[in-house]
Amino acid sequence: MAKNYCIIIPHHNTPDLLARCVSSIPEREDIDVLVIDDNSEAKYAQQITDICKQRSNITFIPTKEGLGAGFARNVGLKKAHSKWILFADADDYFLPDAWQYLDRHLNDIADIIFFHSTCRFSDTNEPGNRHIQLVSKIDAFINNPNEKNEGILRFRYDEPWGKMIRTDMILNNRLSFEQTRWANDLHFSSLIGAHAKTIAADKHEIYCVTIAKGSLVHQHSLESRRCRYEVILRNNAYLRQIGKQQFQNSLMYSLKWAAKLGGLKAVWEFIQIGRKYNANFFFGAGSWIRNFFISRNDYKNKDKYIIKQ
Repeated sequence: MAKNYCIIIPHHNTPDLLARCVSSIPEREDIDVLVIDDNSEAKYAQQITDICKQRSNITFIPTKEGLGAGFARNVGLKKAHSKWILFADADDYFLPDAWQYLDRHLNDIADIIFFHSTCRFSDTNEPGNRHIQLVSKIDAFINNPNEKNEGILRFRYDEPWGKMIRTDMILNNRLSFEQTRWANDLHFSSLIGAHAKTIAADKHEIYCVTIAKGSLVHQHSLESRRCRYEVILRNNAYLRQIGKQQFQNSLMYSLKWAAKLGGLKAVWEFIQIGRKYNANFFFGAGSWIRNFFISRNDYKNKDKYIIKQ
């Protein structure tokens, strides 16, 4: 039977959360689930194997390279044989009604279809807000699908989840994730945005992203900020190359964290790195400053989940 969906899930050392994630995916013949384990500790091996054996449509792919989620996702892409690809993080999950909304778009002509998501704190199950900016971008496009709003959705929806992506578009253009420890998905999102002939959006929620203490997205060290910063610089250079410079990411957030974690010495280092990429340090500065003050309460609410190193 031809597969309609391939769900690619990178995993590392969180089998209990992985069990929740895969249980949110139906055991259907037209759905392939690829769990790519990124060199988890040996003590989890049996538990991971048992979880994957519970569903007939799950393929477990262990890797020993330990190169992160980007590498794991690329391994999954090489194994994908389906009409559509969806990505999920092992600590997140699909919502109960997700598949009825996804099925409605099986025969769409668009190369990417974006959906609403929601957010929960892992320990309390209270509502979070990691999804709010993404939802606002989708709504702006649906309500007013002009060139600007379409470009924002194509090039500034930085997460791999919350969207169904045509498999042929990825494979025919040999698109892949960067193999960086942090922010491996940002440039991939720009690549698929650039190569998609058409995109579409749906206001229904299909995915829950969680906030967990110690997750990569909440680890703030000078090393992690430097890595994310260089990913942004490379992606901004790509956007300028394809004539989409108006959708670059501002560098102000990275410079703020450099100052916070390493002082003026780190800021100077970041500026020197940026100069190698011909970076415009003032691009989007006004908008970033406005958003910073708007989102200050968000940072305060997340503070206990941030790991500073």
